[in-house]
Amino acid sequence: MKPEHKQFYKDFIEGLHGNSLAIFAGAGMSKSAGYVDWKGLLKDIAEDLGLEIEKESDLISIAQYNVNKIGGRSMLNQKIIAEFNQDVDLTDNHKILARLPIQTYWTTNYDDLIEKSLQNAKRIADIKHSIGQLSLSKPRRDAIVYKMHGDATMPNDAVLTRDDYERYFNDKAPIITALSGDLVSKLFVFIGFSFTDPNLDYILSRVRFYMKGTDRHHYYFIKKVMINDPGIIDMADFEYKTIGIGT
Repeated sequence: MKPEHKQFYKDFIEGLHGNSLAIFAGAGMSKSAGYVDWKGLLKDIAEDLGLEIEKESDLISIAQYNVNKIGGRSMLNQKIIAEFNQDVDLTDNHKILARLPIQTYWTTNYDDLIEKSLQNAKRIADIKHSIGQLSLSKPRRDAIVYKMHGDATMPNDAVLTRDDYERYFNDKAPIITALSGDLVSKLFVFIGFSFTDPNLDYILSRVRFYMKGTDRHHYYFIKKVMINDPGIIDMADFEYKTIGIGT
């Protein structure tokens, strides 16, 4: 066993026992259940704009361009409803995490897999996907699920376009405060997250700045890059994408 793995197990167990462990679930967790990731969500919209989604990296701008083109976000809202209100099976990862005494979950996903997995484990989840919900507490809750980019049941409020991101720090300031506090006080395990989200990138950088080197370290799990994965051009591209980014 690698030394870093031993340290992770030690920190993970201590976090469980001390109620100081938090899970941050990205699109990778939901994709394994059958839901689309960002590229899958915007694939048809990109094609309508004459773009190949696999060649695009600025997905926020694609969503914004669509809104500008049609004069509203009705198409995006319908895509969110269509893609994230399907009935899919819980993954083993969701079931395992829900059975553990983890009290804090964060996600940028719109789907309800985390909530369903907690319910399936006979646990009461307190869902927070809007500012108004932050001041309310569900009685006898076992876990809090923060959905920082919104919920599929309210697609018009989902964070997706460039305008949404630019307004986020004014419109969602209490959520930023809550996440910043958890990042300081809890051990986070990021699962299926690509670290390309500008909101989280900004929040992480602010926490590092204010803590002046005393901030907590965190861990992440991401899908292992394979040579035959879509989008891998050649061996040099494969080797570049397998470079680790640390914990």
